[in-house]
Amino acid sequence: MLKVKNLSFSYNSEWTIKNINFSIQKQEFSCLLGANGSGKTTILKCLNKVLNKDEGQIKIDEVDIDNLTQSEIARYISMVPQEHSIVFSYKVLDVVTMGVTPYLKFGKMPKSSDFEKAFSVLEQLDIEHLSDRQYNQLSGGEKQLVLIARALMQNTGYLIMDEPTAHLDFKNKNLLMREIRKLTKNSPTGVIMALHDPNLALKYCDRVIIIKNGNIMADGATEQIMTGTNLGSAYDIDIKINQNTRGIEIALPEI
Repeated sequence: MLKVKNLSFSYNSEWTIKNINFSIQKQEFSCLLGANGSGKTTILKCLNKVLNKDEGQIKIDEVDIDNLTQSEIARYISMVPQEHSIVFSYKVLDVVTMGVTPYLKFGKMPKSSDFEKAFSVLEQLDIEHLSDRQYNQLSGGEKQLVLIARALMQNTGYLIMDEPTAHLDFKNKNLLMREIRKLTKNSPTGVIMALHDPNLALKYCDRVIIIKNGNIMADGATEQIMTGTNLGSAYDIDIKINQNTRGIEIALPEI
């Protein structure tokens, strides 16, 4: 279990998130929903010490992350950031194989079996045709899929994903969400993902945590939390859930 207790973080003496409490189980697909600037990314960055929290406690399988180095955390948690740039140009297969880095001893290089496994992960995401391409020459959506492949290659108990569908087209958004759902059902992996699209959360996620103004507004099973009232409050707009299509409808004023 990844457990967060009274997590708070401030920037320039102003609280960005305050008293955040939740836990992520293995084989559970959870997501953070909320408007831009609500605190979703800050929470995710605190979970693996990219940001150092001001208050609270984070435990991974009963181990306090304050007692872990960044390299040790990378054996528990893999993360897919919103944006990522590599100064030197690497082939896609090399970038994905870098997922084994936390497990390598100093000075050691990946084995041929690691590259074979990396290629199989690319096949899993239907992007094996990119294996010999230069990472820096890919589109934003292709880069995102490669970073997701690298995170899967890391093979940790928990996977953190920050808006992973932001640069993806309709097909690849659903392909990704399907693969992540399959991962949580078929392996001992817990996933927490920040999402823009409530429709994707409604369709694929087991659990939804709604963030508003740096606080948890609602948390629970998807079907219970994804109500027009909760989403309307989170995004400050009239929202209805169509029970027939299981879709989310926004009531916008006429132009």
